[in-house]
Amino acid sequence: MYSFFLDHHAYNELLNLLNNQHFTEKPGKQSDMYFLSEDWWLRDTAVIENVVRREGMWEIQLIFAHYQEPYKLIKRVISRHTNKAKAELKAWYMKRLAAKDQRGTLKVDLGDFNLCLS
Repeated sequence: MYSFFLDHHAYNELLNLLNNQHFTEKPGKQSDMYFLSEDWWLRDTAVIENVVRREGMWEIQLIFAHYQEPYKLIKRVISRHTNKAKAELKAWYMKRLAAKDQRGTLKVDLGDFNLCLS
């Protein structure tokens, strides 16, 4: 293992940048968070399960995306498991439980994002 060392000058510079951060960033407005308090749109969301490896564990994430406005979404971490197969099975069950439409007819299409992959 390598040990990490930060000299005194670099540490002071880092503290200075952190202390001055409020001058360089602009604060959010109350209206930026309206989509969380006005949660009516969650009725029409497609639920997408995502299993990713993080810190040696398999993390289950559920993504709730509005099927007509796919940029309106919320991601929630559900749980972590050591076994990938168990995590994928639990993610599938959690997706079925969380979905408002149990038939799975609400879908988000990649074409809705207008991405240029070139």
